[in-house]
Amino acid sequence: MDKVKVVAVAVLRFIRTTLLIDLGLFVLVSVSCLIGTRCTSLAYGERMFWVGMASLIAAMPAVLGSLSTSRGYYNSPFTAGQDAKVALTIVKDGRRSLDRRSAFAWRAFSVGAVAIAISALIDTLGGGG
Repeated sequence: MDKVKVVAVAVLRFIRTTLLIDLGLFVLVSVSCLIGTRCTSLAYGERMFWVGMASLIAAMPAVLGSLSTSRGYYNSPFTAGQDAKVALTIVKDGRRSLDRRSAFAWRAFSVGAVAIAISALIDTLGGGG
């Protein structure tokens, strides 16, 4: 039961942080519409869409970086014995690095997806299009 509780708390924190970032992006787009040119609902929705796309594009380096994680560490027969002694440390370090990249990619993807959903909601409710 404790594992379920820990996972549920982690998921809720992830969702909370994602929604807070999206709220910040929404406020940023709103301020840009108030300070700059007055936005129609169509322009407002487009700005929100492009902010979401920028978040999705920001996730691409993490996705591409995770593609090169299957490299081997036993390249030389002369160092294979020493590499085998520290293999657990090497694997843990690689796993930790992959976890950080994956967390960033999932965060950027979720922020972008919610921002695009907000854009669609603005277009639908605003009668744009």
